[in-house]
Amino acid sequence: MTGHDAAIEAVKQQIPSVEQLCARWPEMMLPVPGAVHANVDLYQTGGFEDPRLVLYTGVSRLPSLTVGWCLFGAARNVQPGKDKDTLPSGAREVLNDTTAVRALQLLAVDHPETDEAAIEALAVPGVTGALVALASAVHQQHESRSVPLGCEIGTAIYAYHHGPVRLGTHTADVMLIGSPIWIAKAETKEDQ
Repeated sequence: MTGHDAAIEAVKQQIPSVEQLCARWPEMMLPVPGAVHANVDLYQTGGFEDPRLVLYTGVSRLPSLTVGWCLFGAARNVQPGKDKDTLPSGAREVLNDTTAVRALQLLAVDHPETDEAAIEALAVPGVTGALVALASAVHQQHESRSVPLGCEIGTAIYAYHHGPVRLGTHTADVMLIGSPIWIAKAETKEDQ
């Protein structure tokens, strides 16, 4: 085990898995802000005006529910998005919503003081719905042309959105909105 792997394993011991976090959904509200780790089929999207911003969308299928992911990465914890990415029209429409864009900008800033401001921005009525619409539009475009990357992620959760939410060919019971702490690619046969 490398030092990086050991560090991730240590963090995993401190935060719940998505199965633990969502064990009593929808009877019990999810703790926000919080942190969680999970296995996710993930797509990455760049192409935002703010070069620090990368969107990750994906799905985790649990025995009792499907969790959708809407994760906005900051410069510290993600690789830069592809410069040539273009956002679908549905995503561009969401970016006309100034309150949604404000939440995105806060999520993209790598500074602890922005966490509280991001949570406040996400609490404005309609903002989580707008970000979920953005994630849905982007995810659908990816699904038609590429295969998701199987990943293990750790992420801070700042908000969630009740489903059902259409995420490509899947319907999510709940969408978690946050920012990645780490993203580790799962090994595939091609990697071996």
